[in-house]
Amino acid sequence: MPSLLTRIKKLHQLFHSGKILTLAQHEVHPENPKGSRENYLYFTLPPSLNFQRQSPAMWRAAFATWHDTETNYLFFPERVVHTPYSKVQTDLRKHKLSLQLNKHTDIWITLCKTFNEEYKSDPRELIKKFNANVSSIIQELQTNKKKFPYLNGAKMSNYWLYILDQYTDIKLKNKQLVSIIPDTHVAQCSAHLGITKEGASPEEIAAEWFKTLEGSGLTPVEMHPVLWNWSRNNFQPEV
Repeated sequence: MPSLLTRIKKLHQLFHSGKILTLAQHEVHPENPKGSRENYLYFTLPPSLNFQRQSPAMWRAAFATWHDTETNYLFFPERVVHTPYSKVQTDLRKHKLSLQLNKHTDIWITLCKTFNEEYKSDPRELIKKFNANVSSIIQELQTNKKKFPYLNGAKMSNYWLYILDQYTDIKLKNKQLVSIIPDTHVAQCSAHLGITKEGASPEEIAAEWFKTLEGSGLTPVEMHPVLWNWSRNNFQPEV
């Protein structure tokens, strides 16, 4: 039987040669310039609401909210902080970007206040402050948890950096330190491959992927889309 690393590399190759079926588009998004403030805000705020729900549906809701002239303001912290709570709450729900009445509204407003008060309403300022260093950015999010609700989590802080790496012009330092995002699909693949046992914690899954890929030339985060789609396709093709 092929070694574990051989199987993982085969999966990576199959994904990038189009042999693993994928969604037509997962993170649907407006065509903003990659390095623009608008683009960074679009890929920063919605992920904070991406829990206990279908990720593709969340991105479709974000896309509809962006293109609606009545709700587009939600992506601009300097406007959100001067908008009544009840209006923000209603507008977040218009296209189902928010599903949890108070919790999602509180998260969105808190993040907007943080970026408005400390980072000129611009996520690029946070990246710049920490010199685009993965460890420093994640430490900032996790040290100041109340300022970065949900974005500070072990899964989401890494997912956010992964999304920025995919869709913006960010140049991360120590990119290899971005963890795999141990969501349901990655957990299932990890057990299927024998990397972890079923029921392993997110921390255990992330740690095992770092260990497994050490020295392989692959980084954990670049395996995330591979595994996410492989799981959705019932682990086909098999490796």
